[in-house]
Amino acid sequence: WFCPGKYPPGLKEILDKKKDFAQLEDFNRGASDADYQKEYFENLNNPELARKRAALESEKSGKPEARKPRTITDEEKVEIYSRWENNEDTTLMWKIVTTNAVADLERWLQQDPGAAWLRSADGRGPMWWAFESKNQDIVTLLMKAGVPHTDKDKNGLAPVDMLKE
Repeated sequence: WFCPGKYPPGLKEILDKKKDFAQLEDFNRGASDADYQKEYFENLNNPELARKRAALESEKSGKPEARKPRTITDEEKVEIYSRWENNEDTTLMWKIVTTNAVADLERWLQQDPGAAWLRSADGRGPMWWAFESKNQDIVTLLMKAGVPHTDKDKNGLAPVDMLKE
């Protein structure tokens, strides 16, 4: 909003610091916001990944609110691994694994190591999807986290069976 009238002199110092608002439709600016818009809409479509990326950026910048990596107990692993459900985390994990986004997975596991143990409603999890997508780097990462590759899904298939399909 812009008022073409005169402002009181007491506001001069504040108004000197202002930055004019520009709408996306402002074609007269000459500058392009294409990269910003692309990232903005990616974040809208995948808010969980956006949160995890924001946490990583916060960590890189050395801000005190950055969380320290944590470890989980064997009991927590069993609890997570035995919970078979479809939710935002399993969907995000599937996207990360099937697109071979190794760096994103590493960052996520640094902040939440329990994510490696997620399983969807069909009993599959990141290890199944990594084998199915033939993503060796992710298989290695999950194996280092201790995720087994011999367990079975609801159809009796192990992650290694995904290579045969």
